[in-house]
Amino acid sequence: MENKAFKKFRELIEKEEFFEAHEVLEEIWHPMRKSSHPDSDIIRGFINAAVSLELKKRGKNNYLKVWNTYEKHKVKIKNNKLYSDMVKFLDNYKKEYRC
Repeated sequence: MENKAFKKFRELIEKEEFFEAHEVLEEIWHPMRKSSHPDSDIIRGFINAAVSLELKKRGKNNYLKVWNTYEKHKVKIKNNKLYSDMVKFLDNYKKEYRC
């Protein structure tokens, strides 16, 4: 997974540009989604986290359902510092965003 994309994703989340953040990772995820790429579900989880935050920002009540999809996928992370750091960031951000 590219550090550059994750850096951009994080910057956009911090700016509360959640929709744009999800687009950054979708560019990476689309080619791998139909394959059996081991990171496909993890990337999809990060996309769902951004979508959930966007839904919350728009006042939509279903944001927690989408966040739970992220929660389901994040447990699949094993021995990947980049992904583990992103999980910590997103989980902390969610608390600060009062989700």
